[in-house]
Amino acid sequence: MHSTPAAFYYSEVTIIGDLERARHLALAAKEEAAKEILLSLLAQAEEADRDDLACEVLAQLAEVYLVRTAYDGVTEGIRRIRECLSSYAEIRSGRRPDLAARVTMSEAEIDHLICRYTRRAAFLAAGLAAASGDHDGAAASLDTLIDTPGDFEDLAVEQRGLICYARILMARGLCDDDMYADSVPIWAVLLDQLEEYAGAGDPESDHLFVNGALSYGRFCVETGRLDEAQPWLRRAEARAGARDWQLAAARAQLERAAARWSDGDIAETQTLVHQAYPAIAEHVRAHDVSRSWLYFGLIRFRMGALDEADECWGHAERHWREIEKPLHIHRILLQRSWISILRGDFAEAVEKVAQARELLDSYPRHSWLQYARLDDQLGNIWRADALADLGLDPATGAVSGTADSPGHRSAMSKLQQAADLKVPAALAVDAVRYAIPDAGARMRWARCVSAPLLAGAFAVAKEWGNTVLLTELIEYHSARGAFTAELSEKQAGSAPGAWAATATAAVPVEGDLALVAAAPPVQADGGLTRLGPLPPMRMDPAGDQIMSGYRELAWQRYGREVTAADDEWSTWP
Repeated sequence: MHSTPAAFYYSEVTIIGDLERARHLALAAKEEAAKEILLSLLAQAEEADRDDLACEVLAQLAEVYLVRTAYDGVTEGIRRIRECLSSYAEIRSGRRPDLAARVTMSEAEIDHLICRYTRRAAFLAAGLAAASGDHDGAAASLDTLIDTPGDFEDLAVEQRGLICYARILMARGLCDDDMYADSVPIWAVLLDQLEEYAGAGDPESDHLFVNGALSYGRFCVETGRLDEAQPWLRRAEARAGARDWQLAAARAQLERAAARWSDGDIAETQTLVHQAYPAIAEHVRAHDVSRSWLYFGLIRFRMGALDEADECWGHAERHWREIEKPLHIHRILLQRSWISILRGDFAEAVEKVAQARELLDSYPRHSWLQYARLDDQLGNIWRADALADLGLDPATGAVSGTADSPGHRSAMSKLQQAADLKVPAALAVDAVRYAIPDAGARMRWARCVSAPLLAGAFAVAKEWGNTVLLTELIEYHSARGAFTAELSEKQAGSAPGAWAATATAAVPVEGDLALVAAAPPVQADGGLTRLGPLPPMRMDPAGDQIMSGYRELAWQRYGREVTAADDEWSTWP
C-alpha cells in the first residue's frame, strides 16, 4: 500500500528507469523486449508494495497486449488495475479501515492514483472494445476517459494523449468493420489533434501522430481519396524514419502500395510491398503480414501466376484466421474463388463463396452491401460456367457454341441464374449512388462500388441474349442522371433544401457505405437535381414496369428500395 522504506529506494528508482526503457521499446514496436522487462518489473513492484508502480506496469503491459492482439492479456490487465483502484476507493470512503492503517500515501496522492489509472483503464477498455467490434462499448469507455473526475495539472497532457489514441483505435476499428461513414465524425475531430502532435517532437507525440496519420491514410485509400492519403502517409513515413521506427515506416510503405494498386500502378505496388515486407515479417503483426500477402497475391494474379497467387492468398487467410478477422477472411475467400473460376473448377469456387457466406452469417455486424457483393461473385461463377459450356476462347473472347450446340441450353439456364444474382445486386448498390449528396463521394461510389456491378449486369444480359433486360438496363441507366425538378412551394416545404433532405433520408448513411463519408452537400438555387432512387418506369404501355422482378429481389435480399414511391414514369415517345 505504497510504503517506501529506505531499503526499497534503489529498487524504486530502478523500476521507474526500466518502465521508461520499456515504454521506448514499445513505441518502437519492439513489444517482445518491452513485455519481458514489464513482466519482471511487475514482481518487483509488488515486492516493494508499490501499487502505483504496479498499476503503471499493468497499464503498459496491457497496451502491449492490445497492440499484439493478445486480448486476454488486456482483459486481465484492466481487471487487476480496477481491482486495485477499487480497494483505494473503499479506503478513501472509510469502508476499509483495516487497509487504511497500512497506507502511507496522502489523500491527494490516492486521488491522483485513482484518477490516473481509471483513465488508463478506460483507454484500454476503449481500445479492446474497438478491436472486438463493440463500437458502442468503445464510445462509452471514451466518455469515461474524458469525464473521469480529477483536476490534476500533471495528468492533463497524458489525458489528452489517451483520448487521441483511443479515438484513433475507435476509428480504425470502425474501418475494420467496413463502417467507414461512422468513423468520419471521429476523423473530423482527430485531424486537428494530429496536427497539434505533429510539431511537438517528443516520442509520445510522434507515436500518436504516426499512428493517426497511418490510420487516416489507410481510411483515405480504402474510401477512394487517394490524393488526400499521400501527404499523410509520407509524413508518417518520414517521422517514423527519423525515429528509426522500422515497422511504422514499413506500414506507411504498405499503405502507399495499397494506394498505388488502387491507382493501377502495379510496378510501384510491387516495389513498395517488397520494401515493406522484411520489417513487417520481423515484427510478426498478423494483420500487416496478411495484407502484405494479399498484395503479393494480387500482383501474381495480374501476371497470370495463378498457383503462386493462390499460395499467397492462402498465407493471408491463415494469418487472418489466427487473429479471428471474419470480414477479412470472407474477402480473401471471395478473392481465392477467382483462382477456382479461372481453373474451371466451378464447384470449388461455389464452395468458397458458401464459406464466405457462413462467415458473414455468423458475424453480428454484417451488412447488406457485403451480401450484395457476395451474390455478385456467385453470379460471376454461374456466368463463367455458362461461358465454358458455350466454348469461350479466353484469348479472343469468342464463343464457339451455337444455338443448337449441346451446351447451349445448359449455358442459358446458368446465365439466367447469374442474372438473377447479379442484376438485383447491381440495382441495390446503384440506387445508393444518387442518394449521396456530395458530388465527390458520389463519383467515388460510382467508380469503386456500383460501376463494376452494373458492368457485370450488362454483360450477363448481353451474353444471355435477353434483349428486353438489356434495353431495360439501358433505359434505367440513362435516366439516372437526367432527372431535375423545379420545386413547388408544397414540395420544398418551408425551408430551402428541405425536399433534398427528405429525398436523401430515404437511403440512410450506413457504415457499410464506404464512400458516403464526405462533406455536406451544396444547396442548389432554384432548380434542384433530385437525389435518390428513380420512380417506377414503364417503357411499353402494354407492358409491365421495367425490371420489376429484379427490383423485388433487391428488396427481399438486401432491404433496398430500388425505386421511389412516386408516380410512374412513362418513357415511350
